[in-house]
Amino acid sequence: MTITEQWAAFRSGASAGEPAGTGPELFYAAVVALAQQRRGQAVDLVRRAHEADPGSLVFAECLRYLVAEDRAEVYSAPEAFTAFVHGGGNVPLYEATRRALAERYRRYRPDSLLDLGTGEGLALLPALTGQVGRVDVLEPSAARLAVTAAGLTARGLPFRAFEQRMDQFLADPPEAARWDLVQETFAMLSIPADERVATLSWLRERTERLLLVEFDVPRTAHPLEPSWFERVLTRYELGLAEYPGAGNLVRQGFLVPVLLDALRPGTDRLHTEQGVADWTADLLAAGFRVAEPEALYDYWWATAYLLEAN
Repeated sequence: MTITEQWAAFRSGASAGEPAGTGPELFYAAVVALAQQRRGQAVDLVRRAHEADPGSLVFAECLRYLVAEDRAEVYSAPEAFTAFVHGGGNVPLYEATRRALAERYRRYRPDSLLDLGTGEGLALLPALTGQVGRVDVLEPSAARLAVTAAGLTARGLPFRAFEQRMDQFLADPPEAARWDLVQETFAMLSIPADERVATLSWLRERTERLLLVEFDVPRTAHPLEPSWFERVLTRYELGLAEYPGAGNLVRQGFLVPVLLDALRPGTDRLHTEQGVADWTADLLAAGFRVAEPEALYDYWWATAYLLEAN
């Protein structure tokens, strides 16, 4: 069966036949098997995909991940993600992001700033050059938040650090929950799509200006759609290649689990991404006015944009 035929069988609930023998067709059958809780068969199909195309980093690394006995959950420990964001295309990506943020700080000189999903402050801290008064940072990982807090302390800036998820923060906001400027960098994609307008509306009541930095990723109706599958396969070959070395921390601890999550049906996926047009529509629905999106960097996964709203 071709990928298109497998997709049609999956949608109709029909039994899948034998996939054709190319690597992508075998790997597609594997992710369908994972979706249907047929893990043993999925591992066998990934092994066959790797044998059919041993040069594919996706097939090799997914096989290594699926047969491993001690797979850590993504974000449960900071090491893999930290290594990821400090290497590969993330270096110029974050340089471009920092330049854009620093320019806005110089332009608006906010007395108060909230950074949502700050992580280790990789975008925030280098952009702070004296134009910002008080800083609030939100991050659910204690280890990553501690890095940002230490950086803010070293800069002598007054700040508050909140070790919370976004939904917790919105449900029980701190005192003085109003900011001249709110920003987020690659954090809103973790909020379910049907909750984004409500989240943005909450922020609209509490800030003069909002900066979103997100990837322009086409929205897919289903993670097993052939066009989405092809995109994930093609793009992750590029992403894995940026971190050379078979089975390394970034590949096994971050990229492969995120890749497999992108192809997993369900409402509890790590990321639900969308394009700049969708982000703009969400901001407008929340009551913001939106400036022309600014392209920041052509990253391997998608082009990153800054959206400014007020």
